[in-house]
Amino acid sequence: MLNKEKIASTEIFKGLSQEELSEVAKLCEEVILNEGDRVFTEGERADYLFILEEGSVDLRFELPYRKTSREMTVTTIEPRECFSWSALVHPHKATLSCYSTGKAKAIKIRGVELLNLCDKNYHIGFIIMQNLTMMIGGRLTKQQEVFIKEAGDSLQFKW
Repeated sequence: MLNKEKIASTEIFKGLSQEELSEVAKLCEEVILNEGDRVFTEGERADYLFILEEGSVDLRFELPYRKTSREMTVTTIEPRECFSWSALVHPHKATLSCYSTGKAKAIKIRGVELLNLCDKNYHIGFIIMQNLTMMIGGRLTKQQEVFIKEAGDSLQFKW
């Protein structure tokens, strides 16, 4: 079992009690990622929610007939942030691919097990889903800002 202190300050579990964190910690497993590892692929089934402990990972879109690169990065995940939230949301398909940008350490939780815990304890489920929606909303806002900047540059320079 993972030490509950490792997940206490993560964005998705903020607001859970010590007892609730202990329940979640029982579901956690640590994994090591090496530079260039593809953690999951866009369009594939998302079975695990990940929480980054150390290092960083890029979430990227894939283009047909082209090798992925950092230029295709939508966002970079930093420690204490979660990724592969699709493991908790129907239809449980990855919306982007994930690549480790160097040596990294993450916590993985089987999505179905975490959802079962949420079903047994509605308070855990409420807190997790509330945090998840705030996280997704924040990422959407960041992407809108990038899009607006790119659109503005394109209009300004007539690209």
